[in-house]
Amino acid sequence: MKLASSFFSKFLNLTPPNDALRRAVASATSAVLGTQIEKGQVTVKDGVAFINVSSVAKNKIRIERRAILDLVYERMPQAEGLLRDLR
Repeated sequence: MKLASSFFSKFLNLTPPNDALRRAVASATSAVLGTQIEKGQVTVKDGVAFINVSSVAKNKIRIERRAILDLVYERMPQAEGLLRDLR
């Protein structure tokens, strides 16, 4: 009989849905804007990434939207089908 710990060990490496996409959006936004954005500040729903930052940073994101999306698509090519907008 196998131990329960050996059964559950295969689930240790699973990542939450959109985790890689959230990480890519956070790093691309940080690189383009020059401000630190954490993965926890990014949520993805229905192809739109919502970034929880101040209104000043949101305006900068709105201005640099195309550059951020291009950087995300460059770092993660499969994101083109998953992400279409930043807010």
